[in-house]
Amino acid sequence: MAKVHIVTDSTADLPAEQLKRYGITVVPLKVFFGPECYLDGVDLQPRAFFEKLATSKELPTTSQPSPTEFAEHYRPWLEQGADIVSIHISSLMSGTIQSAQLAKSMLGYQGLEVIDSRGVSILLGMMVLGAARAAAAGLSRAEVAAVVRNIMADHRVYFMVDTLDYLQRGGRIGKAQAFLGTVLNVKPVLTIRDGLIHPYEKVRGRKKAINRLVQLVQENYRDAGPLFVFLTHGNDPEGLQSLRELVQEKLDCAEMMYTQMGAVVGTHVGPGIVGMALCPQKYMQF
Repeated sequence: MAKVHIVTDSTADLPAEQLKRYGITVVPLKVFFGPECYLDGVDLQPRAFFEKLATSKELPTTSQPSPTEFAEHYRPWLEQGADIVSIHISSLMSGTIQSAQLAKSMLGYQGLEVIDSRGVSILLGMMVLGAARAAAAGLSRAEVAAVVRNIMADHRVYFMVDTLDYLQRGGRIGKAQAFLGTVLNVKPVLTIRDGLIHPYEKVRGRKKAINRLVQLVQENYRDAGPLFVFLTHGNDPEGLQSLRELVQEKLDCAEMMYTQMGAVVGTHVGPGIVGMALCPQKYMQF
């Protein structure tokens, strides 16, 4: 058993095989379709969520885990005397991190470090995976936390959405509100910076927008060396495949992973998202 255990939440959108391989604990957020409550990634998997979203008359809502729920997930590792690094969705997007911090105060456990990733989905997932690999290699809690902060300081994330309606209605639009009113077939390209979603540029047409994601990496991340690349989509496997092929062709990609976005993040961005997060491969090698 690794001496440091990694905890995250379901907005990390990590593939199940990676969670199992590294023994990562996931604290699920909740998704509500009217009175029906689902645990993200437990009761409601990504494909089923997007099918349900397509037929729902109302936009679902989401809710963070409680401090008690976090404490229940921490306690088994505390009882074993393991150090814990708990990495979560940006505090500017969700109250999840506050619940984790309250759970730490409730437990009074000094071996627990809670980190605000200032990101979500594949950006958060990339940090969690880097931490899990570092922990599996036997690094200390401080060293594992340093890996997370290195990725936090040295990454890129770009994504496109079909519409900003989901971000606006869900209250997660951040600085991207500057793009509201985008005309038909103009796709917003967005990024995450300082814990919030920011507008980057508008691109006409879906195919061009996907191409632009890779071009932005070529323009803005030239000297990063070999890259670890994490791709995602909402309900657009063809878009994901197009992005995957472009990454393989255009970038110095040492390792690639991909996933389908989960229910909580999908609630706030909608089914048309395609995106990528990347960092230097050196942060993922141990």
